[in-house]
Amino acid sequence: MDYPTRDEIRSLCTQQSFERGVNYYEQGRVLELDIDGDEIRATVRGSHDYEVSIHVESDVIRTRCSCPYDYAGDCKHIVAVLLAVNDRDTDTDTAAHEATGELPESVNIEKLAEQMTTDDLRTFLLDVIEGDRDLRDRFVAFAGEDAGKTVYDYKQEIDRLFEDAAGRGGMIDYNTHIDFTQYYDLAETHRERGHVDATTDIYRALAETIRENMNRIDDSGGYYGRELELALDLYAEAVAEQEFDHDQKRPYIDYLFEEFVDADYHFASEDYDDALRTVCTTSRDHEYWLTRLDEHVSGISLDPTDIADRAIGQTDRETRRTGDWSPSAEDEVSSNGEHEPEDARDRTDDVLAVSDFTDGPLAVEEFTGGALDVEHLAVGPLELEHFVGDAFDELRVDDPTTIEEHTVDVGSGESSDSGTEMSSSLRTRALVSACVYLLEELDEKEALLGLYEETYLESSRFCKQYARQLIEEGNEDRAIDLLEDGIDTFRSPAALRRLAADLYRDRNPEKHRETLKRRFLDHSEWDAYDELKEACDDEKWQSVYEEFERHFEKTDRQKLLSMYVHEDDLGKAFDELKDSENLSWLRRYRDPVATVDPVEYFEAYREQLVPFAAGETGRRHYREIAAHLDEIQELVPEERFEEFVEFLKDEHSNRPAFLDELEKAGF
Repeated sequence: MDYPTRDEIRSLCTQQSFERGVNYYEQGRVLELDIDGDEIRATVRGSHDYEVSIHVESDVIRTRCSCPYDYAGDCKHIVAVLLAVNDRDTDTDTAAHEATGELPESVNIEKLAEQMTTDDLRTFLLDVIEGDRDLRDRFVAFAGEDAGKTVYDYKQEIDRLFEDAAGRGGMIDYNTHIDFTQYYDLAETHRERGHVDATTDIYRALAETIRENMNRIDDSGGYYGRELELALDLYAEAVAEQEFDHDQKRPYIDYLFEEFVDADYHFASEDYDDALRTVCTTSRDHEYWLTRLDEHVSGISLDPTDIADRAIGQTDRETRRTGDWSPSAEDEVSSNGEHEPEDARDRTDDVLAVSDFTDGPLAVEEFTGGALDVEHLAVGPLELEHFVGDAFDELRVDDPTTIEEHTVDVGSGESSDSGTEMSSSLRTRALVSACVYLLEELDEKEALLGLYEETYLESSRFCKQYARQLIEEGNEDRAIDLLEDGIDTFRSPAALRRLAADLYRDRNPEKHRETLKRRFLDHSEWDAYDELKEACDDEKWQSVYEEFERHFEKTDRQKLLSMYVHEDDLGKAFDELKDSENLSWLRRYRDPVATVDPVEYFEAYREQLVPFAAGETGRRHYREIAAHLDEIQELVPEERFEEFVEFLKDEHSNRPAFLDELEKAGF
């Protein structure tokens, strides 16, 4: 078997990966090497043990490694394995390996070390580390000496890697991946020697430096996001494995919590949250974390007892809200007998009151059409006049709306150096999610329900979770109320409508049908369509079906077509397809609509395919034409189909690539 030569191995990777792969091989990091003909498997020791598999064919080498490397060429672990294979006498060593299951003597580093004198080993070691700063740092860590480096020192070093990787304008282009292996390796050495502070300093420096540079990275591939997540995972694991008591953990909890609160990206906030969940393992840890959260939530105490007490008082407010309440003498009553808020008496046309927002909280997207990213607004806080011009002189906060009764304010994090700050809504959801997690871990069920009661309109996820909790508690009537609040508040309440439909099924048939109808119209849920059909008698269903037809004729012809196919109303589906003059729809719905009239379907397809074929050039386009031909060749007799193919060839006889692609496809 011919395995890749050293030059061929070099051609598979970048210069940096090759050099690091050479180092890994020479350091004896290739373990459990298994060669079976064209299949190669090995474990490579890095910051973790990574599994490498390689399949060697005559002209293709297929490689896979379990490491997170996502840059050009193969990773250093694959290079190290190929070098180990290249340096073996494959004929004799494979047999020896199969017999012993161990590395061959020719690459047995341990035996070589035993054969060398202490002076020789010292000379070799000093020689190697003299010119390799990374290896020198690892040697110092292994020896247990304090390298004298702080988090700031490591951050300075890592930041220089970003500077070196930056292109023109200081930006780091897409697919430019900095290799942080030297720091992971150094941290791993400290970790193996039990130096937890040195270990966490390195992982902390990695995470912070990546975050601070995110504003100049094109990370659409997610590489740096994954590196940040990895650094924090390893930080948390290094602390958790020490089995510290609560007091010993506190500095690490405080650090992670402060970064969690101040994180300027939502994904970073989630990563710090995950790290906290790894470090916090006892009730004291969870209670302390909850206390720290309380510092950042305005207007709500997160003490479990306080939350539970407020939940009991909520019953009275809900009674007032649903109408089972009469105004007292102190309450203002309007001339028509309805309760009137104090502020309502002196409202004027130039005053805009918060309670005028009847459809839920207003989002930035409702004013910008999604053209602006709320996390990247550079104009500062948005003022009232940005939205209403000079129509109102004042924004008055009057009696709370339903929305305000079930949302919460949180303290904002400190401004980041990047100039980018996570939106307040995402920050609020992150903090409330952490509160929910902690109350669940502390088994504070009443407090959890109380927290949900006060915050369930922060997000549809909280609303759904609260409804499920209430259903488990047997309080389905309250679950319906809050689900309706959520459906009126959130812009995409599909999950809430699914829960509501289940609750309405045996309680209110009309609301059940209406909810199913909205699920289908707004969220394209075909299971809701089928359930709605079952819930209607024939006369009612005919009315609903005609309503759907009228709606989709105006708003969504493809949805109308899908409904006809779903109903097996293929005649109407065919008419709709012919009117659409849409080639992609003809292809998508060929089965089963073509069964109505295969020849006519072929003709309709042909009429669209001819101009499509002439519209563009290029092999990708020609392969798509061949795919369309493959779709329709069974619809008509072979002679008719061949006639059409010859027509296309004649029309495009000046395009050799087109003819070549048709020939490859068998036409």
